[in-house]
Amino acid sequence: MGAQIPYGRNKFLLFTALVLLAIAAWLANSNTVSDSQSFYIASRDLPKATTIDENSVSSMPAQMGESGEKYLKANAGELGKWFLTKPILAGELIPLSAVASVKEANCTPIILTLGASLPSAIKVGSNLDIWAAEQASSVQTIPYEVAVGAELIGIRSTSDGIGQNSQSIEVCISIAEVRPVVDAIAKRATVVAVRAIE
Repeated sequence: MGAQIPYGRNKFLLFTALVLLAIAAWLANSNTVSDSQSFYIASRDLPKATTIDENSVSSMPAQMGESGEKYLKANAGELGKWFLTKPILAGELIPLSAVASVKEANCTPIILTLGASLPSAIKVGSNLDIWAAEQASSVQTIPYEVAVGAELIGIRSTSDGIGQNSQSIEVCISIAEVRPVVDAIAKRATVVAVRAIE
């Protein structure tokens, strides 16, 4: 009859195995944490020239490996020092190729009330052509273009309280186009925006 392993030894071996498993799990978890880094992601749809700050981005830990070098790492000391050079959609990582330390100021933001709402497919960051048609008594004149390739910065809907809804947009237009756009507003022209042909 073979020799039996004492009960106390079985208990010791089981305890040792559990300790080794716990150490292995802790080491695996430690490696995972050490490989993880935090990156900035867009908190909302961000247009070009947006400042990267606590209102526009949030941080998210992720294991990116070598590809992580292509994105802006989360560092509170850097907030407010970077600006976007192209639009970024909500939830997207911020690519280093889309940031600059100097804000581009080659356009002027202006708010327009539209005569027809934008299609839902048009989002912040899209480029729009702006058209206007002046009202001559009860007949509108032939529409004319007042701005080309204006960047859509914001969209908002308003109600006049009696069930009439209107949509206003904020667009960034070139300095040369400010005068015709303001002139159209002054003449109370009907303004329509369409997606720019690229």
